[in-house]
Amino acid sequence: MVTGAEAGSGAPILLLHGLGGTWDYWGRTMELLAGDVRCIALDLPGFGHSESPRGGFTLDSAADVLAAALRALDGSPAVVCGHSLGGPLAARLAIRHPEAVSRLVLVGPSGLAPAPDWQHRVLRAVPVYNFLQRVPFPWERWLLPIAPLRRAMLALLVDNPSGVDPALVQRIVEGARGARELTPALTASFATGLDDDAPLVPVPIDAIWGTRDRMVPPSDASILARVVPSAKIHYLPGCGHLPMVERPEAFAVLLRRLALAPSR
Repeated sequence: MVTGAEAGSGAPILLLHGLGGTWDYWGRTMELLAGDVRCIALDLPGFGHSESPRGGFTLDSAADVLAAALRALDGSPAVVCGHSLGGPLAARLAIRHPEAVSRLVLVGPSGLAPAPDWQHRVLRAVPVYNFLQRVPFPWERWLLPIAPLRRAMLALLVDNPSGVDPALVQRIVEGARGARELTPALTASFATGLDDDAPLVPVPIDAIWGTRDRMVPPSDASILARVVPSAKIHYLPGCGHLPMVERPEAFAVLLRRLALAPSR
C-alpha cells in the first residue's frame, strides 16, 4: 500500500519526494496549486507510511509500485515531478510505464554526476540514524527548537536556514523516521544513471534547480542538457536543494506553468 495526500482537481500531477523525505514537504505546493491541478503527493515505497516494495527498494520496484498506485487513483497520465532521488525514479517510471506519464519535471535530480566523497561518507552514519529511528521518545522535539542545531541540519539543504518555518522542519525530520529503505535508496541516489535513462524518456522533460543547491549543484544541469537537448532548464535564484520549502510561492508559480504547458 502507498500512502500520501491529494488536493485539487483537474490534470493530475504526481509529486515524488527525495531521500529521507515524505509527501509532507509538498504540502505548501499542493495548497498553492490546488485551484488549477490535481496534486497527488505520495510517500515513496519504504518511506513514510508506504509499505516497502517486495524484494526491497530499487528504482524499478519503486516505479512499478507508483504506477500501480496511479492506476488505482485514476490519476494517469500525470505530470510527474520528482525531487532529488525522486528525479531518477520519475525517469524510470516514464520508461517502464509510459502510459502513466505525460511530462517530467525534475527538481535538483540526483544521478547525473558522481556524488562527492563527503556524501558517500554519509553512509557511515546510517547505522547511527537507524538506531535513532528506533528510539522510543521524540528526540527531534528536544533538539530542533535549538536554533543553531536546526540551522546546522538545514545548511546543506537550503540557502537561508533561518527563513524556514521551524514547525515544517520538525515535521520533515520526524517524518524521516519512516525511511525504512534508507540504505538501498542512498545507494540508488548516489549512483549515476539518469544521464543514461533521460534520453529514453518518451515525454518532454523540464528541470528546476535552485541556484544555491549544495547537494546537487546547478552545474549538473549541463549534463542533462547534453544528453537531452530538448530538455528545458529553469533556475530559481536564492534557494538551495529544497525550493518547494524555501521559496514555495515562486516554486509553485513555475511548476504550475510547466504542468499546464502544452506538449512540445
